[in-house]
Amino acid sequence: MENFFFIVIRSGRGQKETGLEPIGKHWRHFMRIKGILFDKDGTLIDFFSLWLYAARRVIPEFIRGNNLEEKQNTTELENVLYESIGIFSDQIDPNGALAYKSYREIAQDMERALERLGIRIETDQIETQIRELFDQATHGEEAKMIPLGDLPELFQFLKKKNLYLGIATADTVSSAKKCMKQLGVLEYLDYIGGDDGKKRPKPYPDMLYDFAEKSGILPQQVMVAGDTRNDMVFAEQAKATSVGVLSGVSKERDLASYADYIVPSVEQIPALLDSLEGAK
Repeated sequence: MENFFFIVIRSGRGQKETGLEPIGKHWRHFMRIKGILFDKDGTLIDFFSLWLYAARRVIPEFIRGNNLEEKQNTTELENVLYESIGIFSDQIDPNGALAYKSYREIAQDMERALERLGIRIETDQIETQIRELFDQATHGEEAKMIPLGDLPELFQFLKKKNLYLGIATADTVSSAKKCMKQLGVLEYLDYIGGDDGKKRPKPYPDMLYDFAEKSGILPQQVMVAGDTRNDMVFAEQAKATSVGVLSGVSKERDLASYADYIVPSVEQIPALLDSLEGAK
């Protein structure tokens, strides 16, 4: 039985073809892939069970911690802050702050939202508070960190193919390491890049260049797997191969104009790699 998955291929006219097609058809020719840089949330772990859950605890705690309920109706304030980070009811905006931005950028969005209500809190203060609150919420006893597939088996397979593996996330490096250790895959990773206050966040290609340099490979030999448009632009900045996954916040339509390939989840990456190798 043939393996099938969604693909997006750049044509010579710069357009995109999308569809459900069998492996091995009409591949764009790339340099041999020697490393894979994964986004974390929505790509390796379920975004909604962890980050939507966390946000529903962080925002009320942030309001209480700054005594903002004394200045504004609490429900209205919660809604304004949820919308500022890209939460509308229980829907996540794939291009909203929570989906892909660093804590610094999220804090800036929250600061602007509060200013429109006549409330002034400095970005630095907001960032410090939400970093701590999100860390507590995402690593607490009630947090659900659900892997999107059998990650140890996947990473073992990829390492046997002599691939360098890394993480590029908007989360902090320490949080990402905790997460990967909990999922049992930390030992397979050659690189973890995140919000360290030094490298610029995605879509700037700083982490991709850093991963490639430390692995001794070219940026063009890197495959980036992620669930947002931001991840695809991140790959494009360094001329890397972009693979959009539909396991996170984005639909196929959100990624179709940006990704080289689209697959249901990271579990299809081995088949994609085999097809790319077969097309050489």
